[in-house]
Amino acid sequence: MALDHRSTRPIVYVYPKRFHFVAKDIDALSRDQVVLEHGFLSGPVWLVPFDLVRQLLFLLVAKAKGVKVVLAHFAGFHTTLPVLLGFRTHIIVAGSDACSFPGIRYGSFRKPMMRWAMTYSMRGASTILPVHASLERFSNTFSEFGPKEQGYAHFIPAMHDRSIAIPYGFDAAFWRPTGASREPRSSICVAFGAANGNAVHFRKGVDLIMEAASHMPDHRFTIVGLVAPASYGSTPQNVHLHGKVPPSELAAMFNSHGNVLQPSVMEGFPNAVCEAMLCGCIPIVADITSMPSIIGSAGGVLRQRDPGALIMEIRKIEDLPSAEIDRQRAEARNRIAAFTIEERMERIEAVLSAT
Repeated sequence: MALDHRSTRPIVYVYPKRFHFVAKDIDALSRDQVVLEHGFLSGPVWLVPFDLVRQLLFLLVAKAKGVKVVLAHFAGFHTTLPVLLGFRTHIIVAGSDACSFPGIRYGSFRKPMMRWAMTYSMRGASTILPVHASLERFSNTFSEFGPKEQGYAHFIPAMHDRSIAIPYGFDAAFWRPTGASREPRSSICVAFGAANGNAVHFRKGVDLIMEAASHMPDHRFTIVGLVAPASYGSTPQNVHLHGKVPPSELAAMFNSHGNVLQPSVMEGFPNAVCEAMLCGCIPIVADITSMPSIIGSAGGVLRQRDPGALIMEIRKIEDLPSAEIDRQRAEARNRIAAFTIEERMERIEAVLSAT
């Protein structure tokens, strides 16, 4: 944890798990300053008290070394101590910390103790940095898995307005069309952590895709990132299941498919669908939070969680003239190419420097 010459303003970056988008932030921030990272969760929930002790020791050492700023991804138990110890704390709200969907066992605000920790942290934070402005307040009209009124400002009454929306950034040079041949009738969905019947399975709409696939034998469906592909047992012959794959393989898969599906019950600013769009996939997304505004006029939006609606949107794209399909692929890429990692870092660093 020794500091080096890169910065006189080291920061601490805390997170529950080192997700792909967390790693991107840390790698980018570390180019210009010292970033002391701390992963909070070390195992099952019953270990949280031990995780708090471990984090306390980490933060006290950081404080002794002159660290004054903590940047946290998600709000939760891991953001209580930074606020309590007087760090200038900035919380990146990314999705699960803005909602409650008890019907699929998802959303941090459905858990009483977690809700308390998030309320304390967000009220005491210097700024809240949602990855999209909709996470502050939004209406859930897509599914019946949770209440209509959602968003962290809805669940935390009288919270002061200290929100600055800063979207994720993407590497358009890595995620790009390669000119590979795309299967004409094909769709891909990334559902990291899904297994048959678990929360991710329903949140990502894997059940919806399976049902649609059974009625579309002429269309190929690929689902990537499953934690237990074998848990699905018998599936329609046109559905192909994969576990987690490395980024290079995922990019190649995006380039071989026509559409990317994200019929999710809840998303913040979905990295996978954005990376697929950069590769030229036409998106079909749920009408929730950021997704309709991300895709614009490229692709389609599901207004209701219904396999028939998903089939209709897929068929609409299949029936488009080739020139319009090419236009939508180009638009999909251009929309996401505007969200650069460099701009995200500039905006985050401006917030950190202002405090």
